[in-house]
Amino acid sequence: MSQPHTAAYHYAAVIERTARGALAQLAGLSDDTLNRSAPIPEANTLYALATHLAGAGEYWSITLLGDRAPNRDRAAEFHATGSLTDLTTRFERWLADLHAVLDSLPNEALDRPIETPISPGWQPADEPLTVRDCLLHAVEHSALHLGHIQLTTQLFRNGVW
Repeated sequence: MSQPHTAAYHYAAVIERTARGALAQLAGLSDDTLNRSAPIPEANTLYALATHLAGAGEYWSITLLGDRAPNRDRAAEFHATGSLTDLTTRFERWLADLHAVLDSLPNEALDRPIETPISPGWQPADEPLTVRDCLLHAVEHSALHLGHIQLTTQLFRNGVW
């Protein structure tokens, strides 16, 4: 009889489903479309949105939880360019690492405090940031950017832009 999956395993599954949903939205688009900004102020390219989705997801679900050294240039994520192949490679690496860190993480680890420099006001000063908080933020943030990707893709595919 197999062991039941941990809660962290289920967080990883939701994050992976969101990431794969983003890649599915981008499938079939040209590299030109992936790297073209929508004609509205402060719009990001689809490539930049997907790069940020992976960068933020990786930071909140792997770097912080896996006690790994940060290797992220958040500002550069919004100027990234490349191909769907590049994105797919990045996402596959992230998702493999995600499962390596989370799939066997015991449930009691979800309440473990995390030490990280975060923006003031993001977390109440009298409450520690926990593994669970990081995973919930990864889910929330990934879903938000999947929505951005879905809307932008629909507008490009339907000739609005």
